[in-house]
Amino acid sequence: MNVATKTRAVHRKTQVSGRFWVAFLRQGDRLRQRLAWLRLALLYGVLCALIAAGGLLWRATLEGGVGLQRVPVRSDGPGTQPSFVGVNLQLDAYAPEEFALRLRELRAAGFGWVRFRLEWRDLEPVPGQWAWDVADRVLEQVASAGLEPVIVLAGAPDWALSALDRKAGVRTGPPAEYADFARFVERFAQRYGERVRYYQIWDEPNIAPNWGRRHINPVEYAQMLRIVTPVLRRADPDAVILAAALAPTVDRGHLAIDEIYYLQRMIAAGAAPFFDVVAIQPFGFGYGATDPRQQPDMLNFSRAALIRRALVDSGLGNKPIWAVRFGWNRMLNSPWSTVTPEAQARYTHDALERAWRAWPWLQAMGWVVDRPTEAPGMPAWGFALTDPAGTPAPVSIALTSWLQTPRQRPAVGDVHFPWAEWAALLLAAAVAGWRGVAAAQRIDWRRRLNRWRCAPQWAHILAWTGLAAIYHLATFPPLIGLCWLAAAWLCLAQPRVGLWLALTLIPFYFQHKELALVNVVLTVPPAHALALALLPAVVAAFRRPHSSDASILSWWELAPLLLLPLTLLSAVHVWNWPAFVRGALDLVIAPLGLWLAVRVLTADSRERGWALLALLAGGMLTALVGLTSWLAGRGADVDGVQRLVGPHFSPNHTALYLERSLFVGLAALALVNKRRRMVVASALLALAAALVLTGSRGALFLAAPAGLATFAGFLVYRRPAIVRWLRMRRRSVLSTMIALAVLLALIFFWQQERLANLQTVELRLTLWTAAFALWREHFWVGVGPGGFFWTYPAYLPVGAAEVDQLHPHNVWLELTTTWGVLGLAWFVLCVLALRAAVRRRVEGGATGFWVTAGACAGLVAGLAHAQTDAFMLLADLAMWNAVAWALATAPDR
Repeated sequence: MNVATKTRAVHRKTQVSGRFWVAFLRQGDRLRQRLAWLRLALLYGVLCALIAAGGLLWRATLEGGVGLQRVPVRSDGPGTQPSFVGVNLQLDAYAPEEFALRLRELRAAGFGWVRFRLEWRDLEPVPGQWAWDVADRVLEQVASAGLEPVIVLAGAPDWALSALDRKAGVRTGPPAEYADFARFVERFAQRYGERVRYYQIWDEPNIAPNWGRRHINPVEYAQMLRIVTPVLRRADPDAVILAAALAPTVDRGHLAIDEIYYLQRMIAAGAAPFFDVVAIQPFGFGYGATDPRQQPDMLNFSRAALIRRALVDSGLGNKPIWAVRFGWNRMLNSPWSTVTPEAQARYTHDALERAWRAWPWLQAMGWVVDRPTEAPGMPAWGFALTDPAGTPAPVSIALTSWLQTPRQRPAVGDVHFPWAEWAALLLAAAVAGWRGVAAAQRIDWRRRLNRWRCAPQWAHILAWTGLAAIYHLATFPPLIGLCWLAAAWLCLAQPRVGLWLALTLIPFYFQHKELALVNVVLTVPPAHALALALLPAVVAAFRRPHSSDASILSWWELAPLLLLPLTLLSAVHVWNWPAFVRGALDLVIAPLGLWLAVRVLTADSRERGWALLALLAGGMLTALVGLTSWLAGRGADVDGVQRLVGPHFSPNHTALYLERSLFVGLAALALVNKRRRMVVASALLALAAALVLTGSRGALFLAAPAGLATFAGFLVYRRPAIVRWLRMRRRSVLSTMIALAVLLALIFFWQQERLANLQTVELRLTLWTAAFALWREHFWVGVGPGGFFWTYPAYLPVGAAEVDQLHPHNVWLELTTTWGVLGLAWFVLCVLALRAAVRRRVEGGATGFWVTAGACAGLVAGLAHAQTDAFMLLADLAMWNAVAWALATAPDR
């Protein structure tokens, strides 16, 4: 074999060996990629477990008492000097001759105070005629026994009830005029001020039927306190005023409202200065006294701590709390759940011990009842301290034993913070994050993303459709998280598709996904979820070298970003932090996120034209939902008219969105070709019909003329081109004008009665007056996004109907109450910036001109309607405004 042959053989062996090692390395790379994916999947499971563990640990931290002692109760304040344990009495359960004896027995057992009702209807059955005999006798006997009386003043006489309650035969409602009740309380305090120190104003107004034949309304009760308390304090300067004892409930509807929310709304209505003590009723139901769970949907003795936490978070931690009624029931047919007599005695002892040692803010506790008025065998006898024959129950013996044992109360309650558990959790999270980053770096994301971008169109459609279906059905939080990650991946591959879907889904804010995370339930609207999924695509767009101009923002484009520091400044007046955080997310962060996505992900007028069509698609879906509901006979009946309601809860809200979409549709007519123009024209007719059926006078007589005037102004600006366009489409223009004329005729024929109703004007004036007063007290920075609902009721006059409004129904008051005078200056700057940007845009091409015209006309229409309604304090409107701003101002690249 010669040298050449040997050389060729060696070369062939080398090639074979090289191919082998290349294949081996490629196989190793694939194996490493698969292992990296496996690690990421495992780490995702670990992350979900850590989140769950963090939620459970946070719950345990709160249940350990953290935060309850943050603001101590004033030791010398009103309501802090009573005996710790008292008992409730039902006066009709005792014969007059045995009442004094029973009071002495209770005093001998160690009880320090007794709480009972004195009915207004019994003391003043006829206006101005007083019957004091029973009250004189009872208070004299209580004083002789050495007990402190706690008087519940409630029970309006028939002559003081509202006509609605009298007609329905409901005797438990509040008086029609709070001034009548104030006069009665004043007369009572003048007569008994030397014997009585503790007054409770009304009882259990948070459940029916204790607020009459009407919806439960904490603002109305706060207004009662605002009328009654000053009169009572003038008559008895030493009076300690208990707010009405709130009944334990987990409902939040028209006939019952849970204690936490009710108390928060009372505070929002300005009730805080008009009561000294918060009265609660933490029944144990079927749970032990040491059960630590503090959950809004659970009724147990620890609910007292949950109410205390809400009080501290509201800035009223210095007010004491009284558990005016607590206990467990031993009857088998009890609606309060059933425990054995022995368990009842044990739970009662444990409750007293826990409150005495761990809850210094709980200043007094009252057993449910000594003896009920019901017949023996009824559930209320399960609380009685004796049986019908007078034999003491085990719970009575337990109470007496606890009361007669001397003990020193600690000044500060026990607090347990799980430091070691938190350190372990944070360390595990850090390790998981470190390993997750390491695993992610082993995957060639760019290559996989490019391969997916090259997939056929049907694969992309199938992926988006499948993801939407899975997300719609998903309820398991880890699966929802995977859907968000999948959406982020699809948005990285097709960012504009993700953007168009987000813009289309803006009006479906209330069709949100609920994400249960141990202690809280997050509500994530679809547009918010897609805006979050678009974030990686926006970051990637900024990092692309060939699109560095995307990061260059002109001065007029920076104006919206100033809302972020204004929102931070407004936090100085916040007391309801969850509402502020939600408001900041919905009204500031999410809209600015979509604004940035439109600004970065759309490179020219053509792409922004598609974004405008996506806004139109959202409006069209809103109209279809509303029309379908209206044709099915559903809607809001007002003034004899069935008003259309879309995916919102208010026809006016639907109108606010449709009016913006209408002018976007007018611009879209000029953007699409002849084949698609009929589709857009049909959408416009549906939008117009739906807008008319909403019955919104602001939309028809403010928004529509303003938007048309703005659109006409754009047309006049480019007169030669517009004249040519109109000549080419004169049939379409003529048909549109005829349709509009017919619609106007139908409006006046259909809404004659509604147009003549001026009640809404009166309500708006009341609301505007309250909002203006609110602004004057928070002049510079307002009360922050989400703060209006939790602040303005305090400025309403007594008897006002608009007690649950999310916004002041006026754009200027929106700005000033939310962000103060600085917010008003920000808005003026935005208007000037929009004007500067539009002047540059209208000189460009036809597509950019129509996009700007439609966006600006929609904004002006919304602004005109916002003289009597919302402009940017509703989440979907805030997002629409931000997107329209971006479409009108973003320059072509």
